[in-house]
Amino acid sequence: MPDRVASFAAMDSPIGRMWLSGTDIGLLVIARADGPEALLAELERRRWGAVADPESLVVVVGELETYFAGSLRSFSVSLDLREVSAFDVAAYRAAMLIPYGETASYAEVAGMASSPRAARAVGGAMARCPFFPIVPCHRVIHADGSIRGWGPDPWVKRWLLDHERSRS
Repeated sequence: MPDRVASFAAMDSPIGRMWLSGTDIGLLVIARADGPEALLAELERRRWGAVADPESLVVVVGELETYFAGSLRSFSVSLDLREVSAFDVAAYRAAMLIPYGETASYAEVAGMASSPRAARAVGGAMARCPFFPIVPCHRVIHADGSIRGWGPDPWVKRWLLDHERSRS
């Protein structure tokens, strides 16, 4: 039985419906799906209870809507990093240093995270990032400039990069 409770809410975006969950510390996870099932399963896996509370996530939703409208280049919302490994936190912080509309390779991000030989580990951290696009894992690409992988929807990564580059 979970002893902690996270709030959740939904929002529509140009890349599909997004389900957001947060705590009193900050954003806990974002899932992109038609319904809440994936988000609720993730929360249950992490031993969190969940309560629908759109008001508690109004700031996150507002910043995401402003980002998708092309008026926001960096986010100010807090993240709840309690369950994130130290390496992943370093990789996410490094990714957040990549300027809006620009990209960096996995190896470059590894160097920025003080782990220059950990490009593959950075790839893993970006793949499991629960805060996208607030943590801009879409800005991390292969050294040759290609976009490969990124789960079943590489078009989302391309859309986000094109969206940012068209406003830079």
